[in-house]
Amino acid sequence: MTTLLACSRLYDVTPLHAAAWRDMFAEVGRLAGVDLRVVDWRAPAPLGGLWKRPDLGLVFLCGRPYVQAGARHCIIGAPLGPDSGEKAVYRTLVLARASSGWTRLEQSFGSRLGHMGAHSQSGYNALRFLLAPHAAGRKLYAESVELETPADCLKALSEGRVDVVPLDSYFYHLLVSAQKERQQELVILGRSPLTAMPFLAASPGTEDSVVSALREALAEWSRASCGEALRRTLCMRGFCLPSPSDYAVLAEQEAGALRLGYPCPA
Repeated sequence: MTTLLACSRLYDVTPLHAAAWRDMFAEVGRLAGVDLRVVDWRAPAPLGGLWKRPDLGLVFLCGRPYVQAGARHCIIGAPLGPDSGEKAVYRTLVLARASSGWTRLEQSFGSRLGHMGAHSQSGYNALRFLLAPHAAGRKLYAESVELETPADCLKALSEGRVDVVPLDSYFYHLLVSAQKERQQELVILGRSPLTAMPFLAASPGTEDSVVSALREALAEWSRASCGEALRRTLCMRGFCLPSPSDYAVLAEQEAGALRLGYPCPA
């Protein structure tokens, strides 16, 4: 039996969540009859290197690099988190320290912005789309810092190295579910429109039978009463199967920001 990789790095918010994902992968692999090997792929190892591998089975993939690579990966399923209805959706939250006293995004202009690299939907593309209407060809922030991960964004914010950062809303929900004090330390200044969630992906070219088995196993796990505690820990109702077309709006966001003359959040 071929061994495929599973990785939850995008949403390993705390050790509690990393352990829950690992347990979920073990159960889904058993239900699917697929040998899954969980890899941490911790930062600073680039996610782009992971996503190019030919042996992915259940690896979280951001929608922006999926679209940029030609939408070739096999979608296995996406979590129905707190922002989701029938479709798996999330948004970018723009956060500041609660001690800033700010309540609106515009109050942060002129301060220091932290953001992620251009590969990120929540940390770059959605942020750019949200900021573009305010820019009108001018520089919004006095300084910008590119950061590698959502955890890096939160650390830079808490240490005072930046004053405002974007954060994936599902990551935020996981964070405050495990560390409730963080909700008091942070203030949400802005919210981007909802878009399709990052999803668990298999590599392009994965056998159809394997893809079907993994999809069916995720659906079964989503319904099983034995998975209820893990789903609660992971702030989700289960998984659904997005369509590749659900991610087309990400390219439209990029085009919209460029039309407004705002090519980069910096």
